[in-house]
Amino acid sequence: MNQIISGISFPAIRGIQAEKEYFTVMCPLKRLKRIFTFDETELLPEDRAQRSLNPNRIPQISNYIHENRNGYTFSSLTACISGECTFLPTEQNGPGKNIGTLLVDEDAEFYITDGQHRTAAIKDALERDPSLENEHISVVFYIGKTLEQRQKIFRDLNFFPVKTGRGYGVLFGNSPEEVLTNEVAKQCRFFYGVISFEEGNLGPRSSKLFKHSSLHAANLELCPHVNDENLEQCIKKAVQYWDCVAENLNTWYLAKNHELPAKDRKEYVNFSAIVLKCLGIIGCQLLEQKSYKRVLKKLKQIDWRRTNKQNWEGRCINQGRMMHNNVAALLTVATIKNHLELPLTPKEKAEEIKFKGAK
Repeated sequence: MNQIISGISFPAIRGIQAEKEYFTVMCPLKRLKRIFTFDETELLPEDRAQRSLNPNRIPQISNYIHENRNGYTFSSLTACISGECTFLPTEQNGPGKNIGTLLVDEDAEFYITDGQHRTAAIKDALERDPSLENEHISVVFYIGKTLEQRQKIFRDLNFFPVKTGRGYGVLFGNSPEEVLTNEVAKQCRFFYGVISFEEGNLGPRSSKLFKHSSLHAANLELCPHVNDENLEQCIKKAVQYWDCVAENLNTWYLAKNHELPAKDRKEYVNFSAIVLKCLGIIGCQLLEQKSYKRVLKKLKQIDWRRTNKQNWEGRCINQGRMMHNNVAALLTVATIKNHLELPLTPKEKAEEIKFKGAK
């Protein structure tokens, strides 16, 4: 590294990876707009080391900052510097030799390798709230990398990460909708202990009966207007509703008590995410009725076996596979409502007429 006469300075920590220096710096948010001026996304894919910018993600991330002004969290950005840099350690020996200041020549070019959407969103958030300008984000800088080397860094950073399952996203969340699902999972006699927070399909021998994300989707249908003011009331109603549903679905409790072998659960549609969601949709309508518990007793009369093609084939089952689209939900809700002697909504009625007309 050569001595820099004029440039930008960052408090930095020096490290070694693959026998080469790299630096972690604290960058004020107001500097992001100044240093990241080159837009690689305008180049051909083979001439850049970054994916195309998705403009739809920027307001989502920007809104996240403003909605969590006192509690937002961002991981480090990763960038490469093409130009002269000098590292000035606080000490020549000892621990201080890797702590100091990174000086970057004013003519150097900065390339974002990982974090372009976060950077764009922060710039947008700064325009809406200038008070953010003196807050910081950590940036990992690699120095003097060629295009091929920058492309490899991008590939390596994105090759191993596995997206966190939606179940954990809800579990660790604090919105009224997320709190509702978490409390239902804990307070409901039936759901307690049978909800899986892992991503992917439940194994044929799993002791868990439903995924946390599936329960969340069902609760969004059951209590679509939950907010901070009515949260406690919604939790109470949801817990009571799901416990009542479970009391009238014998196979659910047989499975929870290990009296229905795990391998046999796949023979029943009421262990699927789509039916759970449909029960949430129906519950939203039933909770308006004081006598809904009497209505739910009719669930006992429904044959939930997949072999009951009259109820499920073409609705939530197509050629032996469970369906999860909106049409499947409408048709499945319709057939359950018919058993419960509940009126159909206009959308459900229209889909039912279309379904019967196609048979």
